[in-house]
Amino acid sequence: MAVGYKIVKLPNGVHSVHSLEYRETFHPVIGPVAEAEALYVKQFDLVQRLRDHAGEFVIWDVGLGAAANAVTVLRATREIPSLLRLVSFDQTVEPLEFALQNIDNLAYLEGYESEARKLIQEHKVTFSNSAQQVNWDLHLADFPRLLTQPAANSFPRPHVIMFDAFSPAVNPAMWTQPLFAGLFQLLDPRRPCALPTYSRSTMLRVTLLLAGFFVGVGHATGEKEETTIAANSMNLITEPLERRWLQRARRSTSAEPLWEPIYRQARLSTETWERLRAHPQFNL
Repeated sequence: MAVGYKIVKLPNGVHSVHSLEYRETFHPVIGPVAEAEALYVKQFDLVQRLRDHAGEFVIWDVGLGAAANAVTVLRATREIPSLLRLVSFDQTVEPLEFALQNIDNLAYLEGYESEARKLIQEHKVTFSNSAQQVNWDLHLADFPRLLTQPAANSFPRPHVIMFDAFSPAVNPAMWTQPLFAGLFQLLDPRRPCALPTYSRSTMLRVTLLLAGFFVGVGHATGEKEETTIAANSMNLITEPLERRWLQRARRSTSAEPLWEPIYRQARLSTETWERLRAHPQFNL
């Protein structure tokens, strides 16, 4: 039984999971479903994109957690005749096991209990999701290390990456510049891919830009007025960061990327500033 978690009630009455080890709550303020809908379903117009897509559509779910992001996507797109491949990554299934033990408070899992349990047991499950056919795989490993292994080259190239790790302050290994650079290298340049995430920090945005992504302002959630969306194609960015953002980044006291998995805050180095302002996004 997973004991490193507890159910918490958010101010809006919705329940979520809190990690005792990391001292952070999954999807705080507005709750699991509302945040997943805002960040991944609505922001990317996922329903329409699936309607227009031919062939397999691949979503990477980085930070499976209690499966709120994955299940919200499944529920939102189930009436679209499509072939969806979900590729989830996490180092533990304990949050999902805990969520299944507390389904009375986490109703988003209703209807997907058997699929979630099979994913935990076998690390893969194939099923019909109303009009949709789903292949859901789980890679249980340390994600930063996994990206450096030869096996990473065999992962199906994504159309969307749902990036939902614990914050850099408590989980810096998931927010380093080498990690995002490695992630960018795994993308297919012929396959437009978007990476939305909940953070709006200058440090993250600089990190993503130096990794090779185009970066823009993401949709608001109940917690934040804006988030961040990155992509390997400028066509997927509706509100790209502009040159005046560069000046704010230069003045920031917390803009230099994490080059190692150790959390700290620092101003941009001279080398980073030169690389940043030379990014194609600011020179179109």
